[in-house]
Amino acid sequence: MRRAARQKWRRRAWLIISLILLAGVIGVWLRSLAPMRELRRQAITIAETKADVTRVDDFYWDTQRDSYLTVAGRTKAKKRVYVLIRQKTGKVHVLAQSSGITQAQVTAQVNTQYAPRRITSIGLSRRGKKFVWDVGYRTNSGKLGYVTYDFETGKQLAAIRNL
Repeated sequence: MRRAARQKWRRRAWLIISLILLAGVIGVWLRSLAPMRELRRQAITIAETKADVTRVDDFYWDTQRDSYLTVAGRTKAKKRVYVLIRQKTGKVHVLAQSSGITQAQVTAQVNTQYAPRRITSIGLSRRGKKFVWDVGYRTNSGKLGYVTYDFETGKQLAAIRNL
């Protein structure tokens, strides 16, 4: 009898300890994502006020050279736009999605040209006077690669492989 009671107590103790550890891990994970959620919320607020975005479809954060936040969405006039915000200065650029290639087209190009294991990052930014898509990916051998495409033409501007 005593053995059975002791074993039940131990199982319950392990279950309680496991649940406390799981809750702690989830809490730390959610807390670590808080700055990203706050940044996204601020970018969406800027897009709503500066470009009249009413519906947000996607959010990108490109930190390759200068840090740019991009909100993809629709305006009150039902026009699809990308709202680029330079993080350092807050300068805003509004691009019609129809004036260039989309994120889906860029992803398809990367998949056909490089056949990556997975795409790790994608974002829209500005280089000089051009707007570009920056894509980071991991190869099947585990190495990193980066490729840059012109937003308007879809041409590849730069590529770095096997890092």
